[in-house]
Amino acid sequence: MKKIIALLLALMMALSICTSCSDSNKTADVSSKADPFVPPVSSQVIDENLYENVVDALKQTELKLDGTHEVSEDLVIAINNAEYTEPKNFIYMIGDGMGFNIVEATRAKHEDSLYQKKLAINQLPVQSSQTTYSANAQVTDSAAGGTALSTGFKTSNQTVAMNHDDSESYKTLLELAAEKGKSTGVVVTSNATDATPASFTAHVADRYSQEEIAAQQLEKLTDGTLDIVLGGGKKYYNADANKDELDTAKNASVTYTESWEEAENAKLPLVGLFAEENLDTHDESTPSIAQMTDLALELLDDDENGFFLMVEGSQIDKKAHNNEFDNELKEMYDFDCAITVAMRFVALNPDTVLIVTADHETGGLEIPADANSSNFGSAYYTTGNHTYKPVPVAAVGKGTDALLGINENIDLPRFVAKLLGEENFGEASQLTTIKSEFSDKDIKVIAENNSTINNHTLVEKTKNGALAIHYNNAHNTLSIPTELLKTEGELPNGMRAVHMLVKNTDEKTVSLPHLVTKVAYVTETLVPQVAYISGNSTMRVTYILPDWAWSEKTTESIKEFTLKYSEGVEINLEISNIVLATRADNK
Repeated sequence: MKKIIALLLALMMALSICTSCSDSNKTADVSSKADPFVPPVSSQVIDENLYENVVDALKQTELKLDGTHEVSEDLVIAINNAEYTEPKNFIYMIGDGMGFNIVEATRAKHEDSLYQKKLAINQLPVQSSQTTYSANAQVTDSAAGGTALSTGFKTSNQTVAMNHDDSESYKTLLELAAEKGKSTGVVVTSNATDATPASFTAHVADRYSQEEIAAQQLEKLTDGTLDIVLGGGKKYYNADANKDELDTAKNASVTYTESWEEAENAKLPLVGLFAEENLDTHDESTPSIAQMTDLALELLDDDENGFFLMVEGSQIDKKAHNNEFDNELKEMYDFDCAITVAMRFVALNPDTVLIVTADHETGGLEIPADANSSNFGSAYYTTGNHTYKPVPVAAVGKGTDALLGINENIDLPRFVAKLLGEENFGEASQLTTIKSEFSDKDIKVIAENNSTINNHTLVEKTKNGALAIHYNNAHNTLSIPTELLKTEGELPNGMRAVHMLVKNTDEKTVSLPHLVTKVAYVTETLVPQVAYISGNSTMRVTYILPDWAWSEKTTESIKEFTLKYSEGVEINLEISNIVLATRADNK
């Protein structure tokens, strides 16, 4: 019976939690942020009695922390059958530089040893994405990306939890949680003073002011705002400039240790730093991110008021910068092992919210269509820098279905803050649906507009009002005049991103088109967050405009959007629910 239930569960998950599942009979409701092909989490509960049975089994199973992957049938059943209650605990996990493709490549490498051939991140019931651009650039750095995820505000690159001109500090989720009486902590594999952990624990104008960041973290450890820090970076804590702050913390009963064995036996408040700077994740004597996450959860769970824990898989980014594919795969796998630890905690404590995301993508990694264990190795990098590609969001816990659909990075902390009782946290962008469906008149205009440049792309309207496009030769372009997309006579000003629902009506996996737009007489080609869409599936596709085109004035000069393929292909797509994300110039 258990195996039959597991098979039914696997079938349900395959049909429901993946953002590439399709439903041709529904349209997207952007106002509720729910995409039509992803059901709310509440609809995935199967059997409460089954949950109790598998939880008993989990409690009797010792968690292994030797680097092996611990997703099991019992854990997946528990996650999908728990009755989630009002959250008192929050686990916020950030894969630095983690894009969709490194997740998929890691899954492909290990698929033969994974339960249901899925990583832990793929097993979480909410599967979505978010955009990462900063206040002043199409491509964010980790400081601005971390600040967006910690404060709900966008800021300029290199700035940590402050506004773009460094005149105001933004409250972080960690600080908000501490105000609510919760214990707090950060776990990283980089310096504890690096950009992402700093964005939750400090306020500085320059991310590289790491001695100052260490000083502020020590102050928080002393006054009770921060309870546990695990990672690297003892160089900055032991700096001469921080001698007084470190002594003060120790005198206030803060345990400072550079020994993992001592950290395992310590009480809060605790600082465990196990390297001068970044941890050597290849050294077996160095604690893994899964081990550190498990210790942090064990210690923080003693607080009856709950806790807030930020965990960063820091070196996914660092390996991608160097285009070290095998090492990036290892860092992603290690991070996923830590996600498994967090999932187990959630399964046993359904008053917990778990959110997994990234601050940005690094490396522009490209992978084969339908990546599997035999072909994932043909992946390659397109850059050694960050990119503006949207990144994954995965979550579980009460209310997390609010994260389905379209997200910007600032939406995630605003969601958590609301659960913490704070309604006015951060600042949202404006989402405007400019075309939910196409009319017969629209189709005629599009066909006429494209007749002179492209005789090999056919368009028609589906019964649901989607724009059906058939690309069938070397000139695979389709131009949509902005006249058809204007809302009340004008496009919204301050355009940042274009979102659209794309359905692949072919059985084969196909590539997604680039979006070409002419802004202020300059042609710009925008790439989607992933290269491919699988057969007979639907997904939300996002394109980020370049920062030089963000001015309200340049919005007026956009004449058309062109969906284009660089080579001759035969592909059938349906486009609907075009949404613009906009922000004022000074935001």
